[in-house]
Formats: sequence, C-alpha cells, structure tokens
Amino acid sequence: MPALLSVENVSFAYPGRHILDSVSFSAGSGEFIVLMGRNGAGKSTLLDIIAGLRDCDSGEIRIHGSPLSKLRARQRARRISHLPQGKRDELPFTVEQVVLMGRYAYADRWFESEADHSYALDAMRRVDCAQFRGRLFTTLSGGEQQRVLLAACIAQRPDVMLFDEPSTYLDVHQQLQCFATLRELAREGALCIAVTHDLNLGLAHCTRVLLLDGGRISRDIPAEKASVDPNWICALSPQLRIVNTPEGRPWILYP
Repeated sequence: MPALLSVENVSFAYPGRHILDSVSFSAGSGEFIVLMGRNGAGKSTLLDIIAGLRDCDSGEIRIHGSPLSKLRARQRARRISHLPQGKRDELPFTVEQVVLMGRYAYADRWFESEADHSYALDAMRRVDCAQFRGRLFTTLSGGEQQRVLLAACIAQRPDVMLFDEPSTYLDVHQQLQCFATLRELAREGALCIAVTHDLNLGLAHCTRVLLLDGGRISRDIPAEKASVDPNWICALSPQLRIVNTPEGRPWILYP
C-alpha cells in the first residue's frame, strides 16, 4: 500500500540560491505534522510544491502512489487543500460564498449541492465563523478573515491539508482552537501539515515534527520525543531549552 503522500528527492532553487536539496519524506492519513525551520528554510516553497502550485526542479510528489503532475486541476483540488501564508485578497463575496469556494471541485458548474452547503456550514462551525456567514468578507478583521479561509480549506474535504502559519492574525483562544481543529481533522483521517514558528503550540497538538534545515529534512521526530529532546531545537536557536512545568509537562523556554 503506497503512502498517502510521498515527497521524493524534491529540489528547488531560485537564480543563485538553492532552497530545497533532495527533500524526501512520506506521510499517511491520521498524521498531523508540523513543519519547522528558520526564515528562508524553504517551508512555504515546499508546501507550494506539494500543493502543485510550484514546479520543483527535480524530484516528484506522489498522492496515493500517483504522480501529482499527472492529476488534473479538479482532481488535485479534491485531494489537496492549501492555505498560503498571510495573503489577503479583496474578495467581494459573503463569508458563506468564500467558504463554498472550497467546494468548487465538487460543484456542478456554479451550482452547489445540499452536501456542499452542509460541508461549508460544518467547516464554519469548526472555526467559529458561522455567526457572520452573511457578512461581506471585506468587512471582517484579519483574524476573522483567517478563520473564513481556514473554513474554506476544511470544507474542501481533501485527503491532504496544507496550512502555512494557520494561526496568523488569530487571538490566543482562536490559535488554540485552530490547532485543536487540525488535530481533530487528522484523527478523522486527513493528513494535516502545518508550518508554524510557535513551538509549544505545535508540539501540544501535532503527531510528528519535520525540521527543515540546510535545504533538507534534518530531523523527523515523533511529537512525544521532540517534546523532550533538546538536540533538534538548537537548529532553530541556541537560546532555546526544554524545561518541565510544575505539572511535569515539557515546555520549550524562550530567553
């Protein structure tokens, strides 16, 4: 049985600068992976390549054993959702219409089914934005817009869900709800991969950590081990250390 997602020797470079160098890993349904690394490590580029939005220079992405490059756009949209980092378009639509865009790959031309509306409503409820479903997207705050875009990705109901800094613009309560929702989606069978710089938030909810460093996956660690292993965090900053809270819970301490 092939892995749900296989990233095979993926390399990518901008003129004069190598970003990814033979990156390889595989992942299956039920996993919630956090992808970490310093700025410029290639995290967003890697997500773009997995999503099919950017071509790699060499290597291949496979979904259920099939090359991603062979899938048509509609097929790809049924298998992969992608929330890019910090991009805000002036969408002249209501919140519900934006979320329903996540169902476009399933719609019959411009007509949504009852199932499409049901998936959209469920997604809005998961991220707590159903209460402003009739409002224009442009009237929302940055955090509210982020929740709407999260809902659109969830409504898409793909096998693989990619999130680049999904808690951007969210308050503390919504950050916790966001990562708890991603963990819940993984438990329901999706493969979730999220880029984050919030180490403790990511470790509290994920099942696995991938550390991107020097253009490669330098560490691939189960979350339980990452929470107590101080070696991998040195690549992020030599100032970080792991301590235990009074309750005995591992915690990455910032200076």
